[in-house]
Amino acid sequence: MNKIHYCPISPIQRQFGLYVTGAGHELTKPGEPYPHEYHSSDYYFTWQKGRALADWEYQLLYIRDGRGIIQFKRGKSIAIGGGTVIILHPGEWHRYRPDPKTGWSEAYIGIGGEYLSHIVSKPFFPQTPAIIRIAPNGRFDHDLMALVEKIQATSAEHPYTLALETAALIASLCESQTVCHGKSSHNVTIRKANLHIAHHLSEVVNFEVLARRLGMGYTLFRRCFREYNGMAPLEYQIALRLRRAMHLLESSNVPVAQIAEETGFQSLSYFSKFFHDRTGQSPLLFRRTRLQAITS
Repeated sequence: MNKIHYCPISPIQRQFGLYVTGAGHELTKPGEPYPHEYHSSDYYFTWQKGRALADWEYQLLYIRDGRGIIQFKRGKSIAIGGGTVIILHPGEWHRYRPDPKTGWSEAYIGIGGEYLSHIVSKPFFPQTPAIIRIAPNGRFDHDLMALVEKIQATSAEHPYTLALETAALIASLCESQTVCHGKSSHNVTIRKANLHIAHHLSEVVNFEVLARRLGMGYTLFRRCFREYNGMAPLEYQIALRLRRAMHLLESSNVPVAQIAEETGFQSLSYFSKFFHDRTGQSPLLFRRTRLQAITS
């Protein structure tokens, strides 16, 4: 049974930075007119005119089965079918329809907010429009349909929780893509390397050995590491050491010499010189300045 649910957005929900605007699921049988006329005027469109979403709303559109086409530029059609996820952006003209021979089943969630704009932008979803092919009838299908039903049943009681769950569903798409596609296929490996470096800040890490342990050649490892983190592995470790030292200086009474040792610097004098070169202050002056800022 087709069902659409719209969620009015209050000013306080906008302030939260993430909100759901509606959710629905529809079945269009072969030869049935499309789109269905029971949509709100804010979302209804004809094939001749197409539509663009409001400037504060995205839509997660999922084609569960069947096939059809979508257009983002007049005359340029993209074939879509079961297992296709499309992230529609605010103000982006589009139109779509099922193949009259097959019809299709679709589900969608409207979502917006400042927080979401960061999630669906580069580098997380580098292609615009974002059209993602996944295995139909899999985990995503199950999770999306369950969330659509929750939104339809409890949007008044749980608007913030549902918005966060929708963002998490989109984040799962991002993770599935970085695992499976293109040069981003090594992102999981690089994140594991980041964790290893963070957990061994005071140690000398042999990055060639680490790369082999993670199943990657060192040349490829260095290139992917720089692409992901914006710096080489040793630079990354030093940056983490400095960040950890700054945190200990401003949040504890641990002696500077002990901080130097815990963060992997060769000596107190080397740590003091390095810290001054990077921050313009000695460790003691940094600690004193931060303490004064907190107590003033």
